[in-house]
Amino acid sequence: MPGTITSISYLQKHQLDPNPTAHIETSSLEYLHAAFLLYEYKTTYNKKEYRTLLDTYGWDKGSSEEKRALKIAENFQEFLTCPQHLAAIPVTILLRLCSPQYKPIITQLQDYPIGGLTCKLVLELIEERKALLKTQKQEQQKQISIWRRTPKGDRYCQFPPQWEEDHQTGVLTQELIDGYGLLPQQILREAIADYHAKIKSQEKEQPQEETAEFEVVQSSMLPQLETSPTESEKAIEVNSRLKQNEQTSTSNATEQQSVGEEVLMLAEKLKSATSYYQIRSAIYRHLAVKDEAWKQLFPEVQLRIEKLLPQEVLALTTAREAGLIIDYYELETGWFQVFIAGEDKPVSISKSNVISWVQEQERLNCVTT
Repeated sequence: MPGTITSISYLQKHQLDPNPTAHIETSSLEYLHAAFLLYEYKTTYNKKEYRTLLDTYGWDKGSSEEKRALKIAENFQEFLTCPQHLAAIPVTILLRLCSPQYKPIITQLQDYPIGGLTCKLVLELIEERKALLKTQKQEQQKQISIWRRTPKGDRYCQFPPQWEEDHQTGVLTQELIDGYGLLPQQILREAIADYHAKIKSQEKEQPQEETAEFEVVQSSMLPQLETSPTESEKAIEVNSRLKQNEQTSTSNATEQQSVGEEVLMLAEKLKSATSYYQIRSAIYRHLAVKDEAWKQLFPEVQLRIEKLLPQEVLALTTAREAGLIIDYYELETGWFQVFIAGEDKPVSISKSNVISWVQEQERLNCVTT
């Protein structure tokens, strides 16, 4: 009798679909339904009404499960109308995407058609994101830099926020602005120039003091050679010019080689890209040479890449070609920074508003022309 029981498989005993993947995808979809329902109740009713409603439905899953479901629903609001789009992703991975470091991936998932998402693809995006974060962390640890670049490749400096308990820097700066009509940039420029001059002056004075006695001793011990001051000065000037020209040539050659290598590197990454996330990550790392790298690609490769671009990017690209905007770039959060004529700072636009914003710019352009 025991032999008969064990000979019956789990599949036969419960009359199930033999595909375990189908069961996981079904459970993911059901969990998404529950999460979106809870979120709707939570945002529609007040606290007392919400708790009463859950009691009516016999909710006994605990607050931890409730918070977990609400977290998924809150972060995946863009998929509210099509939760089946996420069915292929297990709940554990959905929760992982809700974390701050992987949250930008959620925006990328919207670029894939329904049925085009697979768990393997999402795991690859996670690994790419992990590699990007690791590279950024290593670069930050290696060297702190205040330099940034615009989409056109122009360089500018950007300082981090100044946190102080007494707010001294902010208070003194504001006094200079209010009392003397100075600009923050002007104050910062002159203050840094003064501090730089002070440091350099101290560096020059210290070696002179340390070597003064040594120079006196040396001058008394060495034989006095009669050298024409004019010839000596000429020799020094010639050597200085030769050295300066050599350094300039070496610097220019190194810089050109570095830029050329970066262009080829970005071009290769674009050639091998199979998703918009890969394209954006590559361009984000090599923003200054994106135009040069694009020119290196064959027309058929450019066409293949353009097919991977979302509608928002295509709309902004068309707007740039039409002269409606100067340029744009996409942040990792999914927002776009758009540069337009007459504005000193870029305009921030969410992905969901890009199309309507471009249409409004087209309408305004028609009115003015």
